[in-house]
Amino acid sequence: MHDDVTPELHKKHRTRVKERFLKEGLSSFADHEVLELLLFYAIPQGDVNPVAHKLIDEFKSPSAVFNASVEELCKVDGIGEHSAILIKMIPELSKFYNALSTREKKFIETTFDAGEYVCKKIGAEKKEVFAVICLDSQRKVLAFEILEEGTVAQATIHPRKVVNLVVKHNASAVILAHNHPSAGAYASENDRILTNRLCTVLEGMDVHVLDHIIAASPEKFVSMADSGLMPN
Repeated sequence: MHDDVTPELHKKHRTRVKERFLKEGLSSFADHEVLELLLFYAIPQGDVNPVAHKLIDEFKSPSAVFNASVEELCKVDGIGEHSAILIKMIPELSKFYNALSTREKKFIETTFDAGEYVCKKIGAEKKEVFAVICLDSQRKVLAFEILEEGTVAQATIHPRKVVNLVVKHNASAVILAHNHPSAGAYASENDRILTNRLCTVLEGMDVHVLDHIIAASPEKFVSMADSGLMPN
């Protein structure tokens, strides 16, 4: 009798968790519960709650779980290749979704537009990158390109690369952008020096530097223009 009852209990539990997600989203879920819900779709039967706990115990946080390699994930008891691949898809799907939404963003008219655009493009990057948004005179996005990867220091960003990008797209204005993967949304002294340097070069070409956006996450950013840190 026990063998017949247990699968039914697991089935009812899965139904309750799914209904809770549809009603409330993930905001009230504990870390292991988010992973448990995900594992329902890779492990169609049985109790995956212990497996979700093992993932948290092994990697300490959901973000570390998602960032682990397939090989590392498969070392956890209960995780097979299908489960590992599904877990690895989550951050990639997030990036893909964010990229889709920015494709439709044709104009940048406000600081919020710029911050949202930059956050969706590079806010989830694990390493520091420097990018430029090229705009026409109506603030329509002509191009977005990452020009540098790694530690972004003012000495590593060559104005020539920015100038070549501006000329390539015949931009009338630009928005500079980079991210702080492990720091907060703030402009460092180095950021100010870099911004001043690029502004001097680009303003000499009659290309207006509208802002420098610094993204700390897919949702959080700071605008140097709004902070009064752009050169006059």
